[in-house]
Amino acid sequence: MSDGRNTTAAARPSDQQLRYAAGVVALLVAGLHLFHPQYGLERLVILLSTDPALLVSHPRPVAFVLSAVAIVIGIYLVLFGVLVRPIYVLGMVLMLTYIVGYFAWHFTGHGGFLPGRTPHYHGLGPYETVVSHLREDPWARAAIALESVLFVLLAVLYRRES
Repeated sequence: MSDGRNTTAAARPSDQQLRYAAGVVALLVAGLHLFHPQYGLERLVILLSTDPALLVSHPRPVAFVLSAVAIVIGIYLVLFGVLVRPIYVLGMVLMLTYIVGYFAWHFTGHGGFLPGRTPHYHGLGPYETVVSHLREDPWARAAIALESVLFVLLAVLYRRES
């Protein structure tokens, strides 16, 4: 006869399982940013080869590529047990930056706060612009969902390994 304690422990994933899940999700997040069809590595190369000054008014390619590289470096460091807890914190900060950044970018009319950019809302209000973009862009929906999942996984790992 079971007293119920073993079923609870068996249902709870191990730290190692959570680390693997976080690693897979982190690779997916990195891939979504690195290979983004409009703001990934290809766009960065084009901007750098035509007019690097455009990066001031179009900062997303640099941010997407550098953050994807940072994620891969973070995975490597955790894999080899280097700076694990600080990497979890940095990963959580990066995921919040992605999520908050997405909404801030669209609420301000596609970065209308940046030099050389005029706010552009597609004839909609800020809220409607965000909803419209999320509805029409499966890439963005996937990124927001995966970033949210990764944030939670990293927070659980950080708490468990303290």
